[in-house]
Amino acid sequence: MLSQPLASPASTRVLDQLPTLATADLHEAREKIGTLFCPHKLQKGASQGTLKMNLRSTGAGVGLHLLDYGASVKISPEALKTFYMVQIPLSGRADLQIGRQQVDSTPQIASVPPIDAEFSMNWEKNTPQVILTAPRAALESAAQSLYGAQIDGTLRLAPSMDLSSAEGQAFMRSIFELHDMLNEKNGRHSDYARRLQHELVLARWLMANRSNLAQSMEQWNAPTANGYSSRLVNEFLTLLRAHSAEDLTVSDMAEALGVAARTLQVAVARELNSTPSAQLRKARLERARDLLIAADPQSANVSQIAQDCGFAHLGRFAQSYKHQFGVSPSASLRGQGS
Repeated sequence: MLSQPLASPASTRVLDQLPTLATADLHEAREKIGTLFCPHKLQKGASQGTLKMNLRSTGAGVGLHLLDYGASVKISPEALKTFYMVQIPLSGRADLQIGRQQVDSTPQIASVPPIDAEFSMNWEKNTPQVILTAPRAALESAAQSLYGAQIDGTLRLAPSMDLSSAEGQAFMRSIFELHDMLNEKNGRHSDYARRLQHELVLARWLMANRSNLAQSMEQWNAPTANGYSSRLVNEFLTLLRAHSAEDLTVSDMAEALGVAARTLQVAVARELNSTPSAQLRKARLERARDLLIAADPQSANVSQIAQDCGFAHLGRFAQSYKHQFGVSPSASLRGQGS
């Protein structure tokens, strides 16, 4: 399980509950990666090292992948076209070249290949990378919800992301949470838990990665001046209380309030020194507590109630629950400390 934010784990611990596809054959490596991502040229680099590709993948959709070639390689893909990706080296170095522009990528700087242009990459020997992918439609929809604006043409992301920034650290925490959800043995998660986790990781990706749709903080602060933020937050909290038993996401609530998710974020930060996600998590914990107290301890179980309330990782749920209520979820189920 990944834990400390921004501490790069050993590649052997990443997605370690999934099968590993390994090959020392250059052509097989190109074929397997091409099937997963997109067609590309793959060449062995000039430095010493024996090719030994290791791949672990959650598959298509909003997913995580661990890829390590062992040796230095040059990768020349076609345009991604149908999906976006972020590449995070766990160690070593890689570069991303888009025309005359070059990004040097390290564990502190992620690379973000373009969706609509050809590019090339050079990975040094022993540069395992964690790769986050998202379908084009999913990230564009998340951007439209976050910024409250339609995309005119293509959503274009900056080719690099500073993982040491506050936004970069928040993004990495969401990556770790997504990892732990996807890496669970026989993990069966509710649709609500998956929706919440996907919404979180995509929103934090967009917050950490400059784009042609993002606006400055000054522009977002303007609509929340003159008491508007106070009224908006009151409406948000009222909505949250009235619909606490429903499977709401932050995007759902922003849409119901008629504002961009980013506007809601700024208002909640100003008025409550918090985030909409944190307020929603608090409401989901209260919902879980009510369900645990009302449940029959002989037939109910903590894991299912946590899933029903959108918590994908039981350990994190138990920790948050005890922090908020002073007792464990199992104690509430047994009628203790309620």
